[in-house]
Amino acid sequence: MIPTFTVQDIFVMMQTLNTKTLIGFSNPFEHLTKYEIEREWEKTYKKLHKLNLIDLVDKEIKLEENFGNALWIMSRTNMVVEIIKDGTEKSYFYFSKDHVVECKENDDSEFTLYVHGTPDYVWNNVIYPRMLLGVESRSNGEVETILIPTSSYNSWVKARSITDVQNLESINSGEIWKSVSSQLDAALKSMVHNNRLMVFFKEDNHWVIEGMHVLTSPRNNWTFKMVKKDNKELLEGKQSSNLEIVSEILDVLVRMQNQQTTLNK
Repeated sequence: MIPTFTVQDIFVMMQTLNTKTLIGFSNPFEHLTKYEIEREWEKTYKKLHKLNLIDLVDKEIKLEENFGNALWIMSRTNMVVEIIKDGTEKSYFYFSKDHVVECKENDDSEFTLYVHGTPDYVWNNVIYPRMLLGVESRSNGEVETILIPTSSYNSWVKARSITDVQNLESINSGEIWKSVSSQLDAALKSMVHNNRLMVFFKEDNHWVIEGMHVLTSPRNNWTFKMVKKDNKELLEGKQSSNLEIVSEILDVLVRMQNQQTTLNK
C-alpha cells in the first residue's frame, strides 16, 4: 500500500531538512505550543519509522534513500507547478534537473508522493494531458480576447454563468467584448472541466508566479492567462484549440525564462 502523509507529516519532514519555504502549504504549527509541536514531531517520526522510511543510526536520523531524495527535491526546488482540476483535485510538482516529485492531495486531505522522470517527460506525459482533459479538436468562434476580473471568473465558474456582465464594460474597449462574453456565458453553462495551472519560480530568494485557467465545454475551449492592466490583476480570455492551449502553457514558461530564473542542479 502506498503511504499517505498529513500536512503535519510533510512539515516535520521539511523542517528536518531545514526547508525555509514550501510552496503549496501553510505552516500547521504556527499556533501550537512548543509541547504540541514536539508531540507532532514524535508522532510523525514513529509513523515514518513504522513505514521503514526513517531510522536512527548512531544517534543520527537516516532517511530511506528514495524517500530522502524525494524530500530533498521538494525542499530545494526552484520551480513548482500546481494543477487544480475542477477546483478540487490538486497536485504540486516539485522540479529538479533529473526528476519531478508530485505531491497529490487525496479525498481525505492527505497527500501521496510520486517520483516521476525528467521534467520533459512530466510536461509531455503528465501536465499537458491533465490540462487538456476534456479538450476536443474543434474550430473556434470568436478570435478576440476579453479581460475579466479574477474574482469574477471564479464566481462565474461556480455559478456556471456570467452573473455580473457590467464588470466587463469598464475594462474592455469597443463592442466586440459583448459578443465574446455571450459565447463565454454559453461555454460556462455547458462546462465540462475547469483546470488551473500555476507556475512558481524562485529568483534571488523571491518567488515569481505565472498562471492560467483552461475551461472546456462541448461548444468551445477557453484559456485565461494572468495579466496586469492599470496595476490590476486580470485574466485575459480567448477561445483556444488544443494546440493553442499547449502554446499558452509554453508562453507561461517563456515568460518565466525571460526573468532569467534558473533551477538548482
